[in-house]
Formats: sequence, C-alpha cells, structure tokens
Amino acid sequence: MKKISALILASIIFFSFNLKAQDNDKKEDSENCVGKGKFIIDAFYGYPYMVGKYVKTVVSQSGSGNINVTNLNHLGGKFEYMINKMIGLGIEYTYASVTANYVESNSVYNSNTGQYDNQNFNYKVGINKQRLLAKINIHFATSKFLDPYANAGIGYKQTNVYSNDLNNQASVNEVDNALNILPVSFRMGIGMRYYFIKNFGITIEGGIGGPLIQAGLSGKF
Repeated sequence: MKKISALILASIIFFSFNLKAQDNDKKEDSENCVGKGKFIIDAFYGYPYMVGKYVKTVVSQSGSGNINVTNLNHLGGKFEYMINKMIGLGIEYTYASVTANYVESNSVYNSNTGQYDNQNFNYKVGINKQRLLAKINIHFATSKFLDPYANAGIGYKQTNVYSNDLNNQASVNEVDNALNILPVSFRMGIGMRYYFIKNFGITIEGGIGGPLIQAGLSGKF
C-alpha cells in the first residue's frame, strides 16, 4: 500500500512539474513576437545584383551613350514555419534582372527604289536569375517586438540570357551556358524583424549568397 501511495504521489509531482513547464513555455511564447506554430511571410528588396552591377559598370566605362541599362536588383519573398520557439523551417524565392536597351542603324534594301536605306532598330538584351532555397532559421534573444535570427539555406538557381538581336544569338547562348554550369544556390545570413504592431512589421537581413542586403515587410499569423 505504501508503494502504491508513493507511486501515485510521484506521478502527481511529475505531472505538476510538466504542466508548469508547459505553462511557462506558453507564457514565454505569448510574451515573444514569434513562437512555436507561427507562420511568417516576408516580402523584400535585395541589393545588389552583382551581374547587373557589372554590366552597368562595363557599359558606362565603354562610353556607349546610346545604351540604357536597368538593374532591377532582387525582388523576393520568404515563408517560414516555427517548429518550436527557436527553430523555423521555410523557403526563399528571389528574382533578379538586368536589361540593356539600345538603338542601331542598319542598311535595309528597299525594293521600291532599288537602294539600301538606313533604318533604326530598337534592341533589348538582358539577364534574369531565379533562386529557390530551402532554409533553416535559428531565432535567439526574441522579445515582444524584436525577432533576431541567423539562417542557412541551399537550393536551385536558373539564369536566362536573352536578346532580340539575331546577330547576338551565338554570344547569348555562350554566356547562358556559362552562367548555368552550376545551378546550385546557397545563403548564410543574419537578420532581424521588428513588429511595430501585433502581426505586421519590417525586416532586414545581411548575408552571402544572393543579395548582400535584404529589406522589406514582414507578417505573421
């Protein structure tokens, strides 16, 4: 009888401590801006797109005043699910693009006059890149408004080089093949989210692999 009573008492004590620990975890999660079971979605702008920056530099140094280069840099989004109060698993997608528009004057045969006339042609050449990563995020020192984190990810990337100038197709194919030799992408970074209201805030992240700096909006639910 004494053994049964002792066993029952031990079970009650263990159950009480377990409930208390769960209550403490719930209380801590309620006091923090993110916790177990939360979904986090970010939309961001990333800077720079190094290929685009290189193209713009080369064109500006060449002195070709009739070429207009636009570097979009990176646009992206992230989705994350918190499997516990410290670890989140998710995906990240980014799109980067640089385009160059220029005008060339070519001689075109005129069948009506039997002569060659100069005509202006508008050409567009560009490079765009897409990346899709699987990521793990480690959250630390989380508070009511701040969510600092470190992350790492690996995934797939694809680069597309294009031109509507038929004379450039050989060069376009050569560059396209070179940029897609290794279609693997990675990222390591550290960042922070600040939620100025319950479910909405801002995010900033620095890292290697992709844009050096990401900044944008964050939502959680």
